[in-house]
Amino acid sequence: MATKTPNKRLAALDGGPGVQMGSDLMFQQLEEGYDQGPDNIALICAHQSWGYLRNIVGEQPAAGCLTWTYRQMMRAARDIAFVWEEYGVEGGSTLVAFLPSCAELALGLWVAAILDLTFVPLNPSSLNVDGPGEQDYPLEQLGTSVVLVSNLRDAYNFDDLYPDLAKKIELKIVCHEQVGRFFRGWANFTILDTYRSREPRADDKPHRPGPENRFLADNHVAAMLFTQESPDHPPKGCPLTVLNVRTALVNQYILSGQRYLVTCPAWSSATLEAMLVAWKRGSAIVFSGAVFSAQITLSAVELHGCTRLICTPPQLEKLVSHPSRSQRDLSSLRSLSVHGGVVSAELLAQGQDALQTEWASSSFTMAEGFGVLGWGSESLSSTDRTLDSVGTVLSGSRIKVCSLDRDGGSVLGRGEEGRLHVGGDAIIAGYLGGASGQRFYQDLDDKRWFVTDYLATIDANGVVRLTTELKGMFQQPRHNFTTIHRRH
Repeated sequence: MATKTPNKRLAALDGGPGVQMGSDLMFQQLEEGYDQGPDNIALICAHQSWGYLRNIVGEQPAAGCLTWTYRQMMRAARDIAFVWEEYGVEGGSTLVAFLPSCAELALGLWVAAILDLTFVPLNPSSLNVDGPGEQDYPLEQLGTSVVLVSNLRDAYNFDDLYPDLAKKIELKIVCHEQVGRFFRGWANFTILDTYRSREPRADDKPHRPGPENRFLADNHVAAMLFTQESPDHPPKGCPLTVLNVRTALVNQYILSGQRYLVTCPAWSSATLEAMLVAWKRGSAIVFSGAVFSAQITLSAVELHGCTRLICTPPQLEKLVSHPSRSQRDLSSLRSLSVHGGVVSAELLAQGQDALQTEWASSSFTMAEGFGVLGWGSESLSSTDRTLDSVGTVLSGSRIKVCSLDRDGGSVLGRGEEGRLHVGGDAIIAGYLGGASGQRFYQDLDDKRWFVTDYLATIDANGVVRLTTELKGMFQQPRHNFTTIHRRH
């Protein structure tokens, strides 16, 4: 593959130090969003009804479909947290959600933040014991105390796939189908204790259970994502610590009062990032459906005044070509963010034109970390932004482009194409249980690096372009270490 003519500088950048240590980041993100306005909309689920889970929310919904404010979300999550604690759920354990995009997924993240649980979203099709999606995750290593599934079929399949674990879990909850109280150990999301009468409360911000101002160690695992591998390669767990998430979020250029329409899979890093980013600044997350539909997505933009669309390349192709697009008022949509591998500039241009957005970009997100590359508020000027790039290195992160030869792994020059290595506080320290640890290495300066699946280039201005995805073609080089040049 041809490469651009390199200049004399090395294809390596250091974004500088990341954010300093702080207290419980995950819950603080929600508090920050709450403080922007308790009565601002936090969540819209277009595929769930206005009265759904009203006994948990405790207030009358605000619109025709499920629409919750920050006050409702905080109150519901706090009350659920109290109930779960009564059932033996303890901080430091894990909540596993085999769910599509839905209200229960969102509430699960909020409750996990309140109780200091590790939040683990997983593909519900992995519970399909008779289909190609079946996957056996190493859940016994996670200290799982809560599991959420959609229906009774998934509940039965979970018990079959994880028989020993199923007997130990404190709470097993079916979200979208009615079951008898604790049938085979399973309960509904709206367990009876949650319906308890509420005393009148002041309008001040509700607090989470337990002592105030608790501090979590930076290595506390806030969330766990799993890589999506082939049947021959089991998924690998990616423990995202408080430090990883804090570093990623501090780099985000976030406007308050926005509505993020998210159609990426519920278990993807793109969806987790979108939820945390939106709720940090009092914006709303919009889920248009449990499964993707171009027609429903376009309708959701118009009905709910969505300002940002976060989708995958195949989804964007369907949106661009759908016949109902020209009949919809998409004027509220300002930005388009496409996640998932190497996204062509041609597709982004088509999407920007068809959806009438002010700007469009491809985003670099992995289960191993996000917030490494992008366009932060202090990034390069708007004139440097191009549809074929994924931004530049952000604070707290490092990147370099290295040769592919087995005996080399040396840093290339600007404009040369090679394998992208990333490091810094936004990237996990290693996979769960040390699986495939050869992707992670430490250089002579004791800096940690992760070898990605991408070929990339870095131009003279520090702009990064992904050129090729190398899934299933990993070969560990024997690294020659080179000093990294700091971006000024």
